[in-house]
Amino acid sequence: MDANRPLEAAAAFERALATTDGQARSDAAYGQSLAYLRAGLVDDAAVAAAKAPQQRRRVAELQSSILAERALGAFENGRYIEALIALDQRAQIAPERIDLMVLRGYAYLNLNRREDARRIFEAAAGTGSRDALKGLAAVNENASQR
Repeated sequence: MDANRPLEAAAAFERALATTDGQARSDAAYGQSLAYLRAGLVDDAAVAAAKAPQQRRRVAELQSSILAERALGAFENGRYIEALIALDQRAQIAPERIDLMVLRGYAYLNLNRREDARRIFEAAAGTGSRDALKGLAAVNENASQR
């Protein structure tokens, strides 16, 4: 996929936001938010989501996606507490996905909260997640090095 496509879509949705039709504005703001998320522009996605009122379902979907992306970005930048905060906020509006549980486990592990990490990895491993099993092995390895 062309990397510019999401930004082209966001620009098209911006033009559609000029309409006076409420539903069309809502759809355009929603679409623009999704386009920005696809481009990895989380803050722009959050701004776009607020450009027009949204249905409750869409608000929850957008907030959930934005918070998941913020958690991933924070984790990738070594800001583990910030990642956990974003995951906690997301968990208030949507069930935690297994991949995000694993991310939470690694954030705990990086903060030397091994028992919290173990608890999360064990729960996620119970679903058959290989990543969770790897995380559980990392907790055990980390504990044996102490």
